Amino acid sequence: MRYTPPMDQPSESRFAVIGGFIRFIRNIRWPVLAIIILYLYLAFHAFSGSQGLFNWASSDIKAQKLQTQLDELTATKLALESRVDALDTKNLDIDALDRVAREKLFYSDTKDLTIWLDPTD
Repeated sequence: MRYTPPMDQPSESRFAVIGGFIRFIRNIRWPVLAIIILYLYLAFHAFSGSQGLFNWASSDIKAQKLQTQLDELTATKLALESRVDALDTKNLDIDALDRVAREKLFYSDTKDLTIWLDPTD
């Protein structure tokens, strides 16, 4: 038989809190404990999961960065499309053709002044 102190005397054991918790857990039936664990699991992932509240706040910042990058790429695409359209055979722009030929073939006229720029600057 175990010794239990009388009710009017407080227990001096430092493990009294842990013992009370263990008795509480023993009295709870396993379905209730399983539901509590399930709720804790769902609450944890609702806040810190891959689609939780903390990541939801940072997704707005990511969306703004991606939108800025998309705008820059769209402007670059439009500039390249205009250069390609200038070299189309149906409406050939002679000035654009001359510029591309000079850039790609290093062709210049005898009257042209060539200024070489250092590409590292």
